Amino acid sequence: MKTKRKTESGKMKFKIQHSKFKTQLGFTLLEVVIAMAIVGLGVVALMEIFSMGLRLTTASAARTEAVAYSRQVMDEFLVRQMFDGRADAGSIGKTHRWQLDVQPLRDSTDLGATMRWDINRITLRMRYPDGERDKLVEMQTLRIQKRKNK
Repeated sequence: MKTKRKTESGKMKFKIQHSKFKTQLGFTLLEVVIAMAIVGLGVVALMEIFSMGLRLTTASAARTEAVAYSRQVMDEFLVRQMFDGRADAGSIGKTHRWQLDVQPLRDSTDLGATMRWDINRITLRMRYPDGERDKLVEMQTLRIQKRKNK
């Protein structure tokens, strides 16, 4: 609100009076602190999400690698023309250890005696590191092989 007053020299002087409601030109310190806290919480939440995504990606890559190595070992074993029916074990690299077990699949009926085929269950267990502990991938398959004439 403007008010007019005459000075001693006769010139008009304008004086601005402040009303009860001041116009704000900036933010208070409290508003800035609260805004920074909200932004900080958002950043922490995003960092946590990205961290979890990175952990899941690493675990998925380790499992995928273990499954690929397991398939490689299983394929190499199944390609063999003859095998002695025993267990086998080994490692791939320094971190992946595998164990292969061969068990004959028994038939409870009398048909097994007349069949000319041996059926074996092959189980492969691959241990691989995931963080601080080892994890396990297990694969099973059946192998049918013609019986040897005795």
